[in-house]
Amino acid sequence: MKWLNKFTALNFILLLALAVCVVGCGTSLRSMSPIQPVNNIAKAKMEQAEKPEENIIVPALPAETIAKPVLDKHGMDSIGFRIGKARDANMEELTYVFAFSEYAHATDEWGEFLNDWMEVKNQIEIGTGEDRKMVDVVMLSDYPELFEVPSRQPILTKTKDGITVSIAYWRRTDLDRKFNVGSALSPFYETEALHQGEKTDVFYVKITNNRNENIIFNVKKCTVIDQNENIYGGMDYEDLQERLTYNARASGLYVKNGLEIARQILVEKRMPIVEKQVGTHRTGVPPGESKEGFLPFVETKSNAEELRVILPIEKAPPPGGAQRYQTIDFVFPFTHDRGIRIAQPSPQRY
Repeated sequence: MKWLNKFTALNFILLLALAVCVVGCGTSLRSMSPIQPVNNIAKAKMEQAEKPEENIIVPALPAETIAKPVLDKHGMDSIGFRIGKARDANMEELTYVFAFSEYAHATDEWGEFLNDWMEVKNQIEIGTGEDRKMVDVVMLSDYPELFEVPSRQPILTKTKDGITVSIAYWRRTDLDRKFNVGSALSPFYETEALHQGEKTDVFYVKITNNRNENIIFNVKKCTVIDQNENIYGGMDYEDLQERLTYNARASGLYVKNGLEIARQILVEKRMPIVEKQVGTHRTGVPPGESKEGFLPFVETKSNAEELRVILPIEKAPPPGGAQRYQTIDFVFPFTHDRGIRIAQPSPQRY
């Protein structure tokens, strides 16, 4: 009988421990973001070991003998990149993600690093001919003060042709806590009953124009593309207005106040008109200025794993010049986790 009691007690303890573990895992997943920047090196190597038949490549830093002195000089580490399959290696641009050892000083040193990096970038080649790669660099930082609305997730930053773009993802719960309060609905309000195509994924974007000419930005041209080439379009104020107007649970003063908040926080509404054309106005960022705000997209599908957030920015030519407008695509690598998405807390008001 004593033996039986001890066995029963042991089972109870094990069940209790299992319950605590399950609750702990659930709590952990609920606090994580379903969309996160890049793949880290450890995960890439683990996937390579688990799926040798896929022939997954974990590219080393190209021309390390040339690049490493620059990284060491600025205290940077290579922490992530896009994983590719060997058969596609000669056709894809490699995106390397670097981080400073001290994130708090990242924005101050990023420009200095880029000046030195450009000197060696043109020398970086992998093989010759068809084996040559274009190398793209992105900075990962944990520096929430970079934005007027401090970020709760890591920030990716990229600089091209005098234009710097920083982007971070915002979880549904964080958006609700900040905007789904009082007598206003969040501009990104949704219920669990909505279909995937009726929900949103929201990013915060900051664009700095260090050029001498205007740059033009249209949120409707922004896209998110997953590994299956599914495209999720950027949404503007009118799209959010339509979502709230036709939502059966959203009405009256709550919608009016929510839309007023949208006018204050959306990146498109915080940008001035930089060009007036027949029948349309074009918004963007004047020379020497920065503009920032929230940018929503149609929510990604649950089976999405690898995401590319593409923000096209159009450069205006110098006044009186014969040059044409040119568009630069700022591409940022993110990953999506279905398990974390499912574990997220339900939408609620605060």
